[in-house]
Amino acid sequence: MSQIKVIELEINNLASNGDGVGRWEGMAVFVPGTLPGETVKARIIKVKKSFAIGELEEVLYPAQARIDPDCRDFETCGGCQLQHLDYESQLKHKRQNVKETLSRIGKVTDIPIHRVIGMENPWNYRNKVYFQLAGERGNILLGFFAPGSHRLVSAAGSCRLVNKSLNEAAGVLQKLLNKHRVAPYHWGKRRGLLRNVMLRIGEATGEIMVVFVTVPGKWPEAEDLSRDLISLHPRIVSVIRNINTGPRKVVLGEKNNVLMGREYITDKLKGLAFRLSANSFYQVNLTQAQRLYDVTRDYAGLIGGETVVDAYSGTGTIALYLAGSAGRVIGLESVPGAVSDARENAKLNGVNNAEFKTGAVENLLPNLAKEGLNPGVVILDPPRAGCEEEVLSAIVGMQVPRVVYVSCNPATLARDLGRFQMRGYWTREVQPVDMFPWTGHVECAALIERG
Repeated sequence: MSQIKVIELEINNLASNGDGVGRWEGMAVFVPGTLPGETVKARIIKVKKSFAIGELEEVLYPAQARIDPDCRDFETCGGCQLQHLDYESQLKHKRQNVKETLSRIGKVTDIPIHRVIGMENPWNYRNKVYFQLAGERGNILLGFFAPGSHRLVSAAGSCRLVNKSLNEAAGVLQKLLNKHRVAPYHWGKRRGLLRNVMLRIGEATGEIMVVFVTVPGKWPEAEDLSRDLISLHPRIVSVIRNINTGPRKVVLGEKNNVLMGREYITDKLKGLAFRLSANSFYQVNLTQAQRLYDVTRDYAGLIGGETVVDAYSGTGTIALYLAGSAGRVIGLESVPGAVSDARENAKLNGVNNAEFKTGAVENLLPNLAKEGLNPGVVILDPPRAGCEEEVLSAIVGMQVPRVVYVSCNPATLARDLGRFQMRGYWTREVQPVDMFPWTGHVECAALIERG
């Protein structure tokens, strides 16, 4: 295959990341921008031992599900993968992806995997966005990296996935960064100040937070820039400087300084008020988060007296939502800022039966087991890497009768469901939720029961 430059390829599947997949001489070929049922011309740009990556040259025979992308930058921007596929077909693909992944990795079969819960209006749903930077002092552009590169695609004010008010704020922000001649950080030269920018909005309140992620050092323009931001966009109530000394892949550092306004914004979810600080985890799609939490509540099956452990509890959204139906709720979270927010959120909502502990879940949960805790339900909502072995062992050791596993990564969900299955915990059903329309990602809630 290494001698072949351009091939004609029949696409027969979609990978989990949204790439079309065909086969040539026994080898899988991944081609972004293609769909099952299509015949395409693809240029081979990379060859590995068992697969190759192609670049779409021409669609010879298009699939019926192909549509024109809504965004002009779809083909060059790395933010979306599926804007060329009609929405109903996206939902079918994501369900099939979950089903195949659970079977292949976790050997979890013959269980109900329900239709994906989609959105009526799958646009402008993101309440948080990270912008990368390009350019020089006085000529900065905000945007996203093209797939597999650090080449910036300008997107300030125009992203179809981002909340409309955040898009407006991004356009104002880009102009002010250039007016105040803020120096972007150049990784190759190791100089400059501003690494990236995060914007977050409380959809129910309209409050906006702007987080400037910088390297350490003096920033004389910070006060004037922050004042201009708040005066030009009145919904901005929090301007934060985050100091990040980590590698490029680390988006936020641990230290935050308030430049102007509050250190947090507020939002409402399922009738509860939530305080959100810069580093706190909070679902980026509020509409779908409410549907996901309803599934989580139904799977938990609480009758009023149970102790619930919410592992990886973030700002306490699930814990506080379930508290009204439980006897006691214990949230476990490693990010101190998120735990502080969760405790404040409990006070804010008058919830007295919820407590939150700071530390790594793989340490806290085994300690609770040693103390003799017997929860009726454990909620797992880990990061993409899934659960640590110590977490699963603690749950099995406590003989927890019911587990609800919320996952943003079908592969690690499948791995962990398989590990549970080997210890006598069986997956009863899975409900996928389309938390990220137009991308390859899908969220799932799984009901797991002992015996």
